Amino acid sequence: MKNLIAFTLFLPFAFTSCKNETADVYFLDQQLALPQKLEQLLSPVHLDSLHIDSSAQRLLISFYKQRNYQPLWCTESGLTNQGQLIQELLKNPIAFGLPGKRYQISNWDSIYVLKNEVRITALLSAMPADLKNGFFDAEKKQLRSKTYCQLNQLDTLFSFPNERQQIASKIIAWGCADTNYLQLAHALFRFATSHPFENLVQKIPTQKADSAASVQNSKIALIHKGYLHSDSTSLTAYLASLKQFQLENGQTPDGIVGTSTALALEESNLHKCRRAALAMEKWRWKNGFKSPSIWVNIPEFKLRYFVNDSLKSENKVIVGKFSNQTPEFRANLRAIVSFPYWNVPYSISSTEMLPAARKNPGYFARNHLKLYRKDQEIDPFSVNWGKIKDKSFPYSVRQEPGKHNALGIVKFEFHNPFGVYVHDTPQKSLFNTTVRAYSHGCVRCENPVDLAKMLLFYDENTQLPDSLDTLIQHQIHKTIPLRKHIPIQFDYITVGTTKSGNLHFYKDIYRKDDAYLKLLFE
Repeated sequence: MKNLIAFTLFLPFAFTSCKNETADVYFLDQQLALPQKLEQLLSPVHLDSLHIDSSAQRLLISFYKQRNYQPLWCTESGLTNQGQLIQELLKNPIAFGLPGKRYQISNWDSIYVLKNEVRITALLSAMPADLKNGFFDAEKKQLRSKTYCQLNQLDTLFSFPNERQQIASKIIAWGCADTNYLQLAHALFRFATSHPFENLVQKIPTQKADSAASVQNSKIALIHKGYLHSDSTSLTAYLASLKQFQLENGQTPDGIVGTSTALALEESNLHKCRRAALAMEKWRWKNGFKSPSIWVNIPEFKLRYFVNDSLKSENKVIVGKFSNQTPEFRANLRAIVSFPYWNVPYSISSTEMLPAARKNPGYFARNHLKLYRKDQEIDPFSVNWGKIKDKSFPYSVRQEPGKHNALGIVKFEFHNPFGVYVHDTPQKSLFNTTVRAYSHGCVRCENPVDLAKMLLFYDENTQLPDSLDTLIQHQIHKTIPLRKHIPIQFDYITVGTTKSGNLHFYKDIYRKDDAYLKLLFE
């Protein structure tokens, strides 16, 4: 009896469900004109079934109503050529730096293409805001709600050419106008549409651990990533493709599979595209550079100086190691210091200098260091170093100016809460390495004197560049205030572009990307 009651109660719901399912498609099979079918398809119940949100629904209904429900992307026989091209582009949203979960349609309809008409319009209507302003709220650590175009914008936005690359270029142009962003966007599109999204997860041993397996698995990875043709089995071809891969992925192009190159080979092309998309999102947050300005990209190990959007100086830099990471921040460069003193941070004096002093107090004199309690200089040999506990260093330490100084002969000053500066270094050989993460957090610049003279020249400073040469020649300590403070920005962007316009992947030295990528794409 209970089963009968349950069955009786279930019947209305069963019929309702079937009716709704039939109602979803029955009119599309009737001999009706496309505008009539489209008008019925634009009812809320059908748009809900297509997973189109209420904001998009209102826009779609108004847009097609003013067109008298004339379709834009399809005819009686199916999608137009333009509609097909756009649909294929929309199937790969990561090519435009957009999250698949936000734009991916899992069930493009091969029978009722009028549904695809509506989906295409809805997706395209959301893309301009995401491409220009971004789709991630960095403070709340979540995706923003979609923002759709205004009704009066759609006709202009949907005036597409009839060639795939031109359509893609128009969509890319919806993004922010920053040159760095646009170069990255075009490079990502080429990469995402020309490199296979391999499903292979290939573990790569280093050559030192297992030479034969390393070469074999590296070849497989290079083939799947599109760097090596499957027919090219020679050692010469393999080494050439490996070096090219290393060059484009922030590695030393030596043809040797070490730990760093092995990890880069294990990274999938899809993950690389997502990193590029994150880089594009970070460029949107920046909203361009002021002029003049200095930009340090930490994982690229580069410092650039711009004046009126023109690159005036580019320098290799050394940044903080993983345990002493260079922070991301903005400040204003206010002065250049010749032959600076180095006031040693407590974090260094208490952990690195204290053990050295216990072994030999002569450590201080040997390294041109002076010890102070408040303003009074202390003789290191008068201190009972054995009684000073770890991380309880009661003194301040200052290193005298000179070529031996850890800050070198030039320092660039700007107020910041991290105690970070850009400066010279006596350890010039480190600039010859590829992954230059060696410092305690400050940024060491390869050619600081040239940079300083360039800054003074464009600052129209009374302290002329030639005068800086004189100060350096005579090893004079002097602070040179800039007439106009220069914005300096430290960023962490792990994907850029090469001079030839291809993507260039840098090593994620602080392993920051994955936390963002999980929020954006998973």
